[in-house]
Amino acid sequence: MKKKAVVFFLITMLSGVANAQKEGNIWHFGMGAALDFNSGAPVITTPSSMFSFEGSASIADADGNLLFYSNGGGRDPILSGQSSGKIWNRNHDVMYDMGNTEGGGFSSAQSAVIIPRPGTPDRYYLFTMEEVEYNVGGEVPGQPLGRGLSFFEVDMTQNGGLGGVVDYNEMILVPSYEGLCAVRHQNGTDYWIIVHSDNAGMSVFPVTAAGVGTPTLYNIVSGGIIKGSPDGKWLCSSDRILPFDNQTGVITDAGLNLTDIIWFEFSPDSKRLFFNTSNAAFGYYSLTAPDITGNAAIFAQLPSPQFALFGQMQLAPDGNIYLIESEFPVTWLSVIVCPNSAPLLNRKVLQFSADPLFFLGLPNFDNAIFRNDGASTQLNVDLGDDITLCENQTVELSTGIIGATYSWSNGANSGELSVSAPGQYAVTVTTPGCGSGSDTVNVALTTLSLDAGEDQTVCAGTPVQLQASTNGSIVWSPDSLVASAVNPATIFTGDSSAVIVATAALDNCTVTDTVLVSLLFSPDAFVSPADTSIEAGESIELTGTGSGTYSWSPPDGLSCTDCPDPVAAPDSTTTYQLLVISSTGCADSASVTVTVTPPDCTVDLPNAFTPNGDSSNDTFSLVGKNVELLSMTIYSRWGQEIYTGSNPWDGRVNNVDAPSDVYMYSAEISVCGENKRQLGQVTLIR
Repeated sequence: MKKKAVVFFLITMLSGVANAQKEGNIWHFGMGAALDFNSGAPVITTPSSMFSFEGSASIADADGNLLFYSNGGGRDPILSGQSSGKIWNRNHDVMYDMGNTEGGGFSSAQSAVIIPRPGTPDRYYLFTMEEVEYNVGGEVPGQPLGRGLSFFEVDMTQNGGLGGVVDYNEMILVPSYEGLCAVRHQNGTDYWIIVHSDNAGMSVFPVTAAGVGTPTLYNIVSGGIIKGSPDGKWLCSSDRILPFDNQTGVITDAGLNLTDIIWFEFSPDSKRLFFNTSNAAFGYYSLTAPDITGNAAIFAQLPSPQFALFGQMQLAPDGNIYLIESEFPVTWLSVIVCPNSAPLLNRKVLQFSADPLFFLGLPNFDNAIFRNDGASTQLNVDLGDDITLCENQTVELSTGIIGATYSWSNGANSGELSVSAPGQYAVTVTTPGCGSGSDTVNVALTTLSLDAGEDQTVCAGTPVQLQASTNGSIVWSPDSLVASAVNPATIFTGDSSAVIVATAALDNCTVTDTVLVSLLFSPDAFVSPADTSIEAGESIELTGTGSGTYSWSPPDGLSCTDCPDPVAAPDSTTTYQLLVISSTGCADSASVTVTVTPPDCTVDLPNAFTPNGDSSNDTFSLVGKNVELLSMTIYSRWGQEIYTGSNPWDGRVNNVDAPSDVYMYSAEISVCGENKRQLGQVTLIR
């Protein structure tokens, strides 16, 4: 089992008292993400019902027990593809559904913030903020500029202690988008709510025991998110740092303008403003320096190109600043440790399960909850879980901590260590402000063997049985040729040679081997005609094609059995099969069924004929497919014999045309080999 050693470093307590407020100890945010800080460090906890791309808010009681959380708002899911706005109770059930017309915006960076209602126990205000894209999916009737700033009042005594909404105040400031900040009043009880008044400036709402008061507008035009320092003396928007008087609610524009700042957050002692830039630099401004914005301290510069997408920063109960880091579709939390002293960037300390959607937001809090003018901190060094390497594989061991000194068990002192051999590796990380910490990771090696077998040469259309030897599990490909994906596999070859791939797996390691299945020439046997019928006693010529030697079977009724074109005269219905064997020894076959039917013994007895020389019905005889005229005598109506012979009568008597009349006949015929006498009459017509 892996063991960790963490060394604690106690920073000397400065003036001020570290508050131990636990209202911010439970975080719900993003796509079902949840953290619990009650143990002192963030722990991924029960999956959240949250569905939010950016803004969210959650609140706990003084003992760190979750009360409720919200994504702040949303739109019609069918029209916009977003979730509707909701408030969830501590059981993760919907306390209140805002539907498609209440609350703030789904993609608002600070869609919500929760504060206690001053002077009223068990009551909370949930403020919500509109998104810039408020008309996604179409404008909501009656809200041409969106919902702006709105708020709900939640009574935690409702529904058996699970809470319920008792009041909703919509659009108390419109238009207003994205930025929503709560700052604790200097008296420690009341609050200030700071928002953007679109292009008019920034508005400050007092929140007291009397409720939400009338706002004061300050002509300071800015945008984006708004953050307040834990001591309530500073605000920061996307482009400036602003002194703030948390006793009077006055914002001052001191000309502290910012450029190329993406996300930002204050240190717990309110003396620094941390930020990251578009080129993945991490730094801070000292708020106690004579020239605050003149010289930024850069403590981490990530290499370029940087494929990570960084999201919001948020101060946390452990005195660190957490930020979102996404590499689609996986999202991590990275952390700025020791922000009050010697800050370090510790990347990807917590990973959230992959999701089709990533997210960029963290919950929005009144930062006074996290005020700590001098903090006891620790440097947590984590090399991750034990590792199993595959042969010829190299892994990079890293703590993710940037800007520290490193001492590895093999003598290396770089921030990362390339490992390709099994063994135990340990590192000690030392910083000037957070002390040192160490961790150990065990690296094992997996040996995976695979022999897919010898190449095979087969005749086209012949199934191939493959059997590989391996100490792992195996699958074969491609699917179009493999009848079984496991070992052994039957390969049905197509019309050309193919390479069959065997892939073995063991302990997340894979190895491949191939078998070449080569096809020999096929003779392509064919027989014509297709299945046919003959009468008993008849014959038919069969024609076979194909390159090679011929063999017909059965021999019954065949004129030959090794020639391409035998004559077939079977006595009964017979299926003849042609087998053609090529010079390579490959065989192909084709067949034809000759159906033998009984002979047609029908006698056709014409009753009239017209011997006029037009070659149509010029003679009289008894006919049929299997009828032979042996002799025939013709009589006039008076019984005079006028013709005797074995040929058809042409209607003449002594070379003179007989007149039109009815004549009698007596004929001897052979029908299907049987002699018969037939009497009748026929009419001669001229």
